[in-house]
Amino acid sequence: MSQTPPQFVRQSTAPLYPQVLYSRPVTRRAGGRLLVVGGHVGEFSLPTAMHQFATAAGIGECTVIMPETLAKFLGGAPGTAFAAATPSGSLGGEALGRILELSEEADAVAIGPSLSNNSATAILAERLAAEIQRPLIACDDGLVALRQTLPAVTDNPEALIILTMAELFKLAGALGVAINIRPGAGLINKLEIIQNVAAASRAAYAVYGTEIIIAAGAELIVTPINYRLSLTPALFYGALSTFWIQNHAQPAAGLATAAYLIARAGDDLGPTDTPTASGLAIALTNAIKQAENF
Repeated sequence: MSQTPPQFVRQSTAPLYPQVLYSRPVTRRAGGRLLVVGGHVGEFSLPTAMHQFATAAGIGECTVIMPETLAKFLGGAPGTAFAAATPSGSLGGEALGRILELSEEADAVAIGPSLSNNSATAILAERLAAEIQRPLIACDDGLVALRQTLPAVTDNPEALIILTMAELFKLAGALGVAINIRPGAGLINKLEIIQNVAAASRAAYAVYGTEIIIAAGAELIVTPINYRLSLTPALFYGALSTFWIQNHAQPAAGLATAAYLIARAGDDLGPTDTPTASGLAIALTNAIKQAENF
């Protein structure tokens, strides 16, 4: 465990990496292709919202693959595909072939939003992490489904993990990483914990809450945000994934830029406002347009 205060950079009123904004992809093909694996019969708003935010952030193409049980609700929806479902209406082993097929056309695969928590889905997630030959993104239920094979993601230098501090505590426990929670230590204690988990991994991390903390390579970057944005986790999943894909050679720069834009999307939120996905998607797109002229 680190014995010295972590060294970090704070990003606030100006982007740390303006070149990422200036060189954003101008064609759909250059914008990258994201495959999202998630959803079950009882919850599918999170993966569809992730599609919405990835699109708002400028992804070239985003496809969400969900259990075929949902086809009667979402059939014909843009960017939606379906695979075999378990009797309970979640993705299971029989979906593996279809997902692997679609992954061949993707630049990255996100495993997790509302994926469900059962043994069949966990086995599927483990097979996907082992067999997909593309960069991986783990978030939400994916972190639970992959608990028996976490090193397939955490030891993967081409992986991104998006999570809250509460989820990071659980991840640290699963990895056997000792953490020291110091009441009243605030941000510095958060950074210590994130740094220790990241040091035991090869993946990049994006931790969101009252700020977004990026740990990628040797970089530790903090971007304050309106905490009410954390009520909409799909915003973080979609925007961070998009900029990570588009800047895969410089992940810290891409993720920090996404964090800056997420912060700007929340500038007009009041202390009691409840953000809507559609409103935040528009705000994110507007933030990108304004930042490009910064």
